[in-house]
Amino acid sequence: MAKVATDFMKRHKWTFETPSSELAQYTEEISKSLKDDRKVRSNAKMRFRVLGLTKEQVEVLIPIRPTGKREEGRDTVDKIAQEIVEKDYPSEKIKQISYDLGSSTPNPVAGSSRLTLL
Repeated sequence: MAKVATDFMKRHKWTFETPSSELAQYTEEISKSLKDDRKVRSNAKMRFRVLGLTKEQVEVLIPIRPTGKREEGRDTVDKIAQEIVEKDYPSEKIKQISYDLGSSTPNPVAGSSRLTLL
């Protein structure tokens, strides 16, 4: 999708001096122009860099997307850990939370990873 990057650069005459606030106006439009594919997005990012934009400017135009599936309505491990610290849970409650967190994963490796984060 280097063509998308090239077209945007030519059409809007962007340079490394273009403010990020101006570039941010086009984030959604560029996102719609690119497929929701990591390789396509990566190629477009590289092309913007080759055409003279800085890494920060490119990240404004094509934001980094987290990988993996995300369950809606579920607290992140960071939020759970913060709640444990703020409410000063007893060790039994913490063990129950960690057991629930570890057993709610699709495989043992993911469960171990979540517990490590906690």
